[in-house]
Amino acid sequence: MTITNENDEAYANAAFINNSEEIVSEWTKKAEYFRVNKLESGTAELDIPYGDSNRQKFDIFQPNTKPLGTVIFIHGGYWIDLDKSYWSHFASGVLANGYRCVIPSYDLCPTVKISDITGQIKNLVCYVLEKYDGMISLVGHSAGGHLVSRMISIDQWNISKLRSDLLKRLHHVVAISPIADLRPLLKTSMNNKFHLNQQTAEKESPVFHTKMDIPFTILVGENERPAFLSQAEYLREAWSCLKIIAKGKHHFNILDDLENERSELVNLLTKIYG
Repeated sequence: MTITNENDEAYANAAFINNSEEIVSEWTKKAEYFRVNKLESGTAELDIPYGDSNRQKFDIFQPNTKPLGTVIFIHGGYWIDLDKSYWSHFASGVLANGYRCVIPSYDLCPTVKISDITGQIKNLVCYVLEKYDGMISLVGHSAGGHLVSRMISIDQWNISKLRSDLLKRLHHVVAISPIADLRPLLKTSMNNKFHLNQQTAEKESPVFHTKMDIPFTILVGENERPAFLSQAEYLREAWSCLKIIAKGKHHFNILDDLENERSELVNLLTKIYG
């Protein structure tokens, strides 16, 4: 993101991470290599539509055995950047635990509003619940952390026609470095694309909604920007949920644990207790 004022600086990540461009470049290389291998082995299907627009498509990666369930990964990028092609390799940890992994793209601001993106991800969750069996976990990073948090905000399902027995299959939701209160973004230059005002910012902020009775965990890096540490704490206070501080992690390398089949993050997404 371009930094034009102190409010932009508070939410700038790449500018404060050493070798950030190299990290993103490595993501794209590893993701492409991962997709090629999975396609060659017949355990991947790309560009499955879940909505009407060209970006409303997802990739699905299957484990080598019968899937135990599904993990959906929602990417970040401040609702204005990136797509599913950056993240494919982060499916490896859950695949090793016997879960399929769904990674979608979605429309971006300013073509649509943040509330529209929330609706698109809800449609994706409904699609996956209806099409694939087993338990489903959601994990989202940054803006994706906001989106998965919105998926268990009660207001999202008050008018839903989705059967309650399907909704009960949501196993765990993990928000990685989420944006939970959108009001600070009103003062950033990014709002030229969001077109948020006080009312719409509050309406799309998880901290102003009631959480459904579904296990929820916040994961945030020890070395995150102060604004993201604050955002994580806002949500912990609002929802009285578990917050885990990832030692030595910043906004980018906090995702590395998705590649580790034995990590605490992957364990949260795939292990059934009780």
